[in-house]
Amino acid sequence: MHQSIATIDSPEFINLRPLDINPLMSECEIKVLYVGANRNRSFISKEVATKIGETLRGAPIVGYYKESKEDFADHGEKLIIDDEGIHFECQTVPYGFVSPDAKVWFQDFEDHDNMGNSVVHTYLMTTGYLWTSQFPESSLPVNEGRPQSMELFDASVDGQWEYNYDKEMDYFIINDAIVSKLCILGDSVEPCFEGASVTKPEISKKFTLDDKFKNTLYSMMQDLKNVLNGGKKQMENETTLTFTEQEASVVEESSIEEAPIVDETSVSSDFAKKDDEKEKETSDEKPADDKEEDGTKDEAKEDEGEEEKDDEDDKKKFTLLSQELEELKTSYSALQTQYQELLSFKTEIENQKKDALISEFYMLADEDKADVIANKEKYTLDEIKAKLSVICFDKKINFSAASEELAVNKEEKTESILTYSFAPETGSLPDWVRMVKEEMK
Repeated sequence: MHQSIATIDSPEFINLRPLDINPLMSECEIKVLYVGANRNRSFISKEVATKIGETLRGAPIVGYYKESKEDFADHGEKLIIDDEGIHFECQTVPYGFVSPDAKVWFQDFEDHDNMGNSVVHTYLMTTGYLWTSQFPESSLPVNEGRPQSMELFDASVDGQWEYNYDKEMDYFIINDAIVSKLCILGDSVEPCFEGASVTKPEISKKFTLDDKFKNTLYSMMQDLKNVLNGGKKQMENETTLTFTEQEASVVEESSIEEAPIVDETSVSSDFAKKDDEKEKETSDEKPADDKEEDGTKDEAKEDEGEEEKDDEDDKKKFTLLSQELEELKTSYSALQTQYQELLSFKTEIENQKKDALISEFYMLADEDKADVIANKEKYTLDEIKAKLSVICFDKKINFSAASEELAVNKEEKTESILTYSFAPETGSLPDWVRMVKEEMK
């Protein structure tokens, strides 16, 4: 059998850009699931959704396409009864995948039903690729959009059933799970998470901190480190380093500060010291004869000239890289400021919603709600509602009685407002009213 043995010391990498991918694929955007209770009577907290999101990269995107309908169907499970018994056969085929460097994030959406009701859901989202040229039907989600339903790996699902007193039904609380695949559904199939879908990229294209900025910053920091260490870049043998999406999702300010910033004066003095040492070493050498001495001097001058030229090039490169790094730090600082402002605004809106929800539980004493109020920023709206509902249940609060009591209190308050009526025919008008009437005449 033919054998091929590597004879080179190190591989020669091709410098690929982030968008150098197979042109026969199309990028897509996926709304995977939303946080909280859903229509299949399961509950996923944001913490658990984050853990599920860590298993999305590399997951296949599958579907069951029916030629007769010219559209996708459901999960494509086929019931088979044969001599081996009753079993299911999966009819879905892979149409793409979630890339290993895919973005994964949370985004709020307002979902509407046919009755005109609306609710805001926090969706877990990611990006993927579909083989649209290989499978023309897979272009339907990119061109028109299609519902999506995730599938969890059965052996990985951990959870327990709990009774929800607010909705008066049991819910399966998922504590951990691994995504096995994301399934494209047909337009006529209703997904568990009503807004879950596979569409063309929309939100992911609007991210402000782009890959070009992050890769440029990282590359410049490496170049600066090379110059400071006195190393020389070998462009022909250099291995190109790139960021993965997870490593470069946020360029931490501390990573910029870790790059040593050396004063140019000290660098220049170091170069000067090196030159003095070289001259001293040259003067200490004693040649054997005049010819050898002349030859040594000529070689020393040539070497010294090359070294001075290299030193000058290094200093120029160091100055240029320092200036560019300062510009990038300024741009990054501005982005951080904008991010903090948006984060503060978002937190303020969320706190207002949480305060309004807490105030709805007027039947609870302040000490009962103290923990929720003190830690409201740590809890989601669903978690706050669940905690306060449990407290109401433990205290055996009758919600209908509490509502009637509130209505009675409002009625008594309305009746307690004093009203005044004057009877001019009895001559019992107050003096100040009589004076106003005379003034009007």
